[in-house]
Amino acid sequence: MLKPDDLDRFKNVLATMKKATLQSQHETEELKQTLGQVKAQLADVQADYQNLKETHQALQKRQREQQQMDYAMRDMLKNDYGVNSMKTSDVNARYVLYNLDHEEITKNKKVAQSWLNILTTAREDPDTKIAPTRLDRGIEQVKALINRIIELTRDIFKGPSL
Repeated sequence: MLKPDDLDRFKNVLATMKKATLQSQHETEELKQTLGQVKAQLADVQADYQNLKETHQALQKRQREQQQMDYAMRDMLKNDYGVNSMKTSDVNARYVLYNLDHEEITKNKKVAQSWLNILTTAREDPDTKIAPTRLDRGIEQVKALINRIIELTRDIFKGPSL
């Protein structure tokens, strides 16, 4: 036989258990949603990792190919043309001339000015192996490029006329 106080306590315990069960179910649903979001983020991270891994492998392959080309060029210069060493100023100037020849032109005035300094330094070097006419042509191209950059900058900052 149950006393009325026991029945009330039993009802309170049952209500508390029911409330705790509902709260637990609600928390379980929230955790399932969070777990779903974390799984989706993990899938994104794994996909990014795979893309980065493939890009890294492609870059490593390209670097190996470029090293092979570099070794072949060095071998050709040394064994076919007798060039055992090359001054840094000539290397830098040849790089600038290559960019100009292949229309890989900068839009940055500081870079263009450094190109001009590189070519001028090579032109002033009496021991350079680069043809003076080629250096002169490169210097003129870079000067024209600098003037063009200055004109474009002036036009941009000038703004519309009133």
